[in-house]
Amino acid sequence: MFRFFYIIFYLWIINGLQSIFYDTDPFGFDCLHYFPPDLEFSEMVKYCIRPNNEMNLTTVTHFFNISDDNFTFNELYHLNVTSYDILLWSSSIDVAEQYQYYLDRPFLSNLSNETFFNCTRPWFGSRCQYSLEINEDVLVRNPCEMTSTYNIFQQTCYIHLECDRGGPSICLDWREICNGRIDCLNSGIDEIGCFDLEINQCNENEYRCHYGLCIPKIFLQIESFQAQCLDRSDKIIEYGLSVSDYRSYIYEDHEFVCRPDQGQFSCGNGQCVEDFGQCQNNRHLALIQSISIQENLSYSCWTVMICLSKIMNEIQNVICDQFTQSSDITEEFQNCTFPLEFPVKPVLFGHVRFLYDPKEIENINITLALKPDYICYNEQLCDFLTPTFYHKNLTCRYGNQTGLDLNVELTTWNSIIDSVKPYFTGCITQRYQNISSHYSSLYHCANSSKYISKYRIVDDIPDCFLKDDEQVLELSCLLNQTLRFQCSNEKQCHSPIISRKICSTSTQINYNEILFYQICDRIQNFPLILINGQHHSDETDCEHWQCNNIYTRCDGFRNCPNGEDEKNCTQLIKLNHFLFCISPENYTFMCLPADQVRNETVDCLGVSFDTDEYFQMSNITMETYKFRYWNYAKCNEDENTCEEHQNCFIYNNYQLCVNHLKLYDLNDLFNVQNIECQIVNTGYVEFSLDTALIYPSLQNIQNYPFNNQTYDERKELFFQNLTQSNICIYGLYVYHRHGVDNYDGLCFCPPSYYGSRCQYQNQRVSLTLVLATVKKPIIYAIVVTLMEDDNDQQEIHSYHQFTYESDKYCGKPVNIYLLYSNRGKNNAKNYSIRIDAFDKSSLTYLLSWHLKIPFIFLPVNRLSAFLTIPTSRPLNFNHCNLQCHKGTCMKYHNEERFFCRCNPGWSGAQCHIPIDCSMCASHSVCIGSIQNRSVCVCPQNKFGSYCRLKLMCPVGFCKNNGRCVVIDETMRDESYICLCPEQFFGSKCEYIHSRIEIYFKNIEIPSYLLVHIYNMITFDEPKPTFSILKKMLMFQNHVIFHTKHKFQMVLAQIDNSYYLAALQKDESSNVTTSISSARQCVSVDEVLNTKLLVLPRIQRLKSYHILCQRDFNLQCFVDEFYMCLCTKEHHSNCFLLDHQLSFICEDNVYCENGGTCLRDRPMCFYSILCICHDCFFGDRCQFYAKGIGLTLDDLLRYEIRPNSTLNDQSLVIKLSAVSVMIIFLIGLLNSFFGYIVFHNPNSRKVASGIYLQLSSIISTLVVSTLIIKFWFVTYTYMNPLINRKILRVGCLLFEPMLRFFLHMSNWLNTCVGIDRAMTVFQGTNFNKKRSRCIARWIVCLLPFLILSSMIYEFIHRDLFDDYEERRVWCVLPYSQSIETYTTIVQYFHFVAPFLANLISAIFIIVYITRLKTIVRSQFSYQQQLLDQINHHKQLVISPVILVILLFPRFLVSLLSTCVKSSRNPWLYLCGYFVSFIPSSFIFIIFVLPSTFYRKEFIKTITSWRQRFMRLLRQ
Repeated sequence: MFRFFYIIFYLWIINGLQSIFYDTDPFGFDCLHYFPPDLEFSEMVKYCIRPNNEMNLTTVTHFFNISDDNFTFNELYHLNVTSYDILLWSSSIDVAEQYQYYLDRPFLSNLSNETFFNCTRPWFGSRCQYSLEINEDVLVRNPCEMTSTYNIFQQTCYIHLECDRGGPSICLDWREICNGRIDCLNSGIDEIGCFDLEINQCNENEYRCHYGLCIPKIFLQIESFQAQCLDRSDKIIEYGLSVSDYRSYIYEDHEFVCRPDQGQFSCGNGQCVEDFGQCQNNRHLALIQSISIQENLSYSCWTVMICLSKIMNEIQNVICDQFTQSSDITEEFQNCTFPLEFPVKPVLFGHVRFLYDPKEIENINITLALKPDYICYNEQLCDFLTPTFYHKNLTCRYGNQTGLDLNVELTTWNSIIDSVKPYFTGCITQRYQNISSHYSSLYHCANSSKYISKYRIVDDIPDCFLKDDEQVLELSCLLNQTLRFQCSNEKQCHSPIISRKICSTSTQINYNEILFYQICDRIQNFPLILINGQHHSDETDCEHWQCNNIYTRCDGFRNCPNGEDEKNCTQLIKLNHFLFCISPENYTFMCLPADQVRNETVDCLGVSFDTDEYFQMSNITMETYKFRYWNYAKCNEDENTCEEHQNCFIYNNYQLCVNHLKLYDLNDLFNVQNIECQIVNTGYVEFSLDTALIYPSLQNIQNYPFNNQTYDERKELFFQNLTQSNICIYGLYVYHRHGVDNYDGLCFCPPSYYGSRCQYQNQRVSLTLVLATVKKPIIYAIVVTLMEDDNDQQEIHSYHQFTYESDKYCGKPVNIYLLYSNRGKNNAKNYSIRIDAFDKSSLTYLLSWHLKIPFIFLPVNRLSAFLTIPTSRPLNFNHCNLQCHKGTCMKYHNEERFFCRCNPGWSGAQCHIPIDCSMCASHSVCIGSIQNRSVCVCPQNKFGSYCRLKLMCPVGFCKNNGRCVVIDETMRDESYICLCPEQFFGSKCEYIHSRIEIYFKNIEIPSYLLVHIYNMITFDEPKPTFSILKKMLMFQNHVIFHTKHKFQMVLAQIDNSYYLAALQKDESSNVTTSISSARQCVSVDEVLNTKLLVLPRIQRLKSYHILCQRDFNLQCFVDEFYMCLCTKEHHSNCFLLDHQLSFICEDNVYCENGGTCLRDRPMCFYSILCICHDCFFGDRCQFYAKGIGLTLDDLLRYEIRPNSTLNDQSLVIKLSAVSVMIIFLIGLLNSFFGYIVFHNPNSRKVASGIYLQLSSIISTLVVSTLIIKFWFVTYTYMNPLINRKILRVGCLLFEPMLRFFLHMSNWLNTCVGIDRAMTVFQGTNFNKKRSRCIARWIVCLLPFLILSSMIYEFIHRDLFDDYEERRVWCVLPYSQSIETYTTIVQYFHFVAPFLANLISAIFIIVYITRLKTIVRSQFSYQQQLLDQINHHKQLVISPVILVILLFPRFLVSLLSTCVKSSRNPWLYLCGYFVSFIPSSFIFIIFVLPSTFYRKEFIKTITSWRQRFMRLLRQ
């Protein structure tokens, strides 16, 4: 344990006053708020007075304070003191809230006589009873229970399990429960039920920890600073680091058990050692004292055995060496009673014991540890061992049968333990029951009754006695465990807890990822590879390569044979080229600078650089680098020249004599295949833009001051109480004042501990949450609740509430402690965690998650959860079968499980239990109660248990119009978050974002744009610094991006095409640029000729310079792995580009109706959007436009330019306006003339006249509504700032009215056709009076029938805010069932009139023709048909015209069930407007073809003219 335990508490200085934040817990005990200083997330841990159950709860008493000023609430009120003031005066949060409650109702509250104490520093508390410091001369009584036996070693104990640990010196540590070994001697109670962990199975999206628990797999992908598995097996060797390499969070060492690769004895402070290893807090001594007690042994025999066994070095403060010198220890040993059991308690695994036989004096060596003669154990637990004999109730084997070889000398007790332990690691801890159903997930150890999880096989930790679990090679690869890995040329698949470093370092060379500067630089980085019968490498086929380039020029090494790359160099050169060789001084490997290699001079063994010697191989010219022998001036290539006493290493036809390399093992030398003397470049080569073609020009670049963001230093006060540091083991020591000169100490304990000295380990849930959502300035309130699941009450045991700001804290873990209300908890019950999320600004409830607590028998339940907050609020679920009396049935976001979310004032599983929520402030939300205290969710500017205290930002804290938000009550700098405008960033919005403005020239505007920002280009990093995703708006010809980083290069990606938007030598902060077809980085397939294109890529790369030299206008090009830029010298300059970057959402729960979800990063994305299919629209593809039900909104939605005049609109809008006006004028004239005709009683003698009279009136309404609708849609879309109420009225009224009138007109026209068909069919039997009666009934019923079929429009039609397009749409969203219904209704109202008119026309013609054919048989059928069509044209023309006019729209509806009209605007607009012709051309369709109606029209016109003339004469 640490010698001193320091706790740092912050005093935040506000207005010159210091304040410690504290309150009381639900049980009435005072708590101090601790905010860890080293965490990015503002977590708060409460240090509370946590007495144990036996402690008298009244020991923490109040006293009558006479030392400090006190005021009543009424006096404070008249002094104009605010709750904020008294909070600064070291008052508790609860007192401040109580006072604020009084201020809210000063004349209605009974709190006027409540007393407030204004404490004098350093005292604080409700009665100024606490202090963190005190004068040294004050006498202070320390807490009780500090002299407990097991606290001699500063232990903490888990006392909720009645465990016989073997003696009073040691107690049970919670980590020893379910640790795979028996620690409690009373029937191994600490291992009961633990086999459930062994048979536990995890879901596909979870990782199974070695301990048996499950964590989300996504935590393995996050480079987190903390482990999530209880045994930390997820972080053991995953990155080749130990857990100590990760930054720990508060009390991390107290929340984990021993790692599987560590010793398994827990020291109680997070340290784990081998059995009887040394603990920093000396807990191993407590174990030794516990098992080596005297019990029934004689004192002399006991002391002798302690010294001979070396289990301890001293006895009762007498060192064993002194003891052996003062007495004949060997004779004392002979006086013991044999067989002798020592220690008297089991030494290993709770059942392994040692027995000793008497020995001759000469066989006892006091300098060695006395080895036991027999090892005894529990035969039922170790059935794989064959017992030698039985002693009393013990099963024993000879010592030499259990690792204690007679010929091996052991000098320590630990060496004896280490020798014996491997024989018993395969023992079980409990007899198995009912495991047959779990056989598939278990491995059965050979020759043993032990079962282990298959996850434990081949994990380098033997669990079976025969170690067969590490030898089942084939089985390890048959398991469905995706995280296992297989080394090359091996059969087994290793457990993920094993380091991948065990695999051979030789990896398969990937020639595709060769760095561009390594090509043809005379340094062979890759071995030769045989392709199509020819050898290739990075140094072959270099005829067309420019050896004198920006990466080889003046680097001190001649890359060109004639040395032109090193001519005229004036700057100081730092040489980075070396050759591997052997030092002649100490015969070790060294690197010789290339410029020190000279002919005839040996500076290093094994090197020569003969520049004039070459050799030819497969048309490859390579310079020869030869090995030299030590003491030889010339290179010797004869294999037989090594002398006999020398050892020769042969490699690639060269010899290297290594007799002087001493006794080095060549296998230990780094990669012995690299011993061949080769040139290497040890310098880091940066990607150079010195000769780059800068774009855009400098006049379009503006650089603003851009400073690195700095943070204010925290003001801290440290309280380090050295004299009392060991009293509160892991707690905070606080001085407690009872009265004048009456002081004692109190321990404020963290949640993990309780007791007067924080000496007891608490049962708890340790939860790590990672919340992820879009990184936008949204403030959430997160409430985490621990509750029971077994009854209707759903009792809340504890809760934690915190504020989460998505932009700052997205993806960062928050660690939470949840305690049970009772110690100890009821293991027979089920417990769970519910997490509720609220929008902090409006306190709108968003959603909930459910986490089940598994294995409730564990003392510490460690849970980890990765939760995604959706960007939109989930819909309610109507198919829930729960009965929620005073609440709403909801579905958990992460489970297919429903629950009742209760209204304020109600609780319980069915929201049937009333609770008192009166203490929650009116602007807060009450979500439950605990210990009769309300659980309140506070709005954005409030805090406290009842949300009565106000959070305030300092005036002017945020710059540049940033909005300040306070996220915790400490109100320090870290508590304030500034929500910045788009152009600014920084902790105070003090910095200006870099601005990238991109215009589109002569290219089609895409639906979205992906921009890759490089603040620095590197050869070996294929990914950009970051990427930005943005959806393009209609009619948008440019886009603006803001980023906090400067940039060198900006790549715009449209689908699979790349455009070079910006390229600068130095990092820039602002740029205005454009992309066009000339800026496209074409594929190498398009610019490279066929002959070069078919070459292997390693050879094809050598021709890339030719592309830039052949086409001076070429800016850039790409291949499978490279992005290449053309330089001013017309050379290619390439770097790796990852074409496989995917921006598709892994779980597409955001987009609807099959839309493709895109986001700019896997989590904590800045932008998310949906690419909709042609038939859908909306930010989530949630709306669609059907061909049969197209509206003007659907047709013109993406055609009208916002914030533009009519003159600036597209041709589609202008022609549509002309068409609407023409239809309106023609419709008015037709309806007027038609009404004149059918108003005449003679025209209404049959039903057709009645229908056409009403149709004439409806025609006026149709064209009037159409023109109103058109100009309303056009004007509101052109002016997005129209009042929302006007938009809603237009949305709900105009479209349904237009559709209703159109349906009425179509059905009335259809009734005309049907009536005429009936007239023809009945002939002379046609009853005109009955026909008129039926018509009147139809005219009355038809409106109600049509309106009833359209009722869904009035229910579901509403406005939708499209934040991406920044417009408001009038849409009609509905469910799948309503969609089917509307489709049927739309087709019925359209197809039925169409078919009725078609059938009527055919029937009239065919029927009359048949009748005439019978009478006039001398004429052919064709002649009769033509004659009847001509004779009855007034009956035929009207339905035929209706069919013709309705057919275009019918055809459009058949082309596609849903459309995106902007793709074919003319087609759909023509089909739409044609559908209004039947309603607008009543006169032309029905009057003009009919002789009777024409005559009536002429009569009416003549009559009106005569009347008009008479009026003129008068």
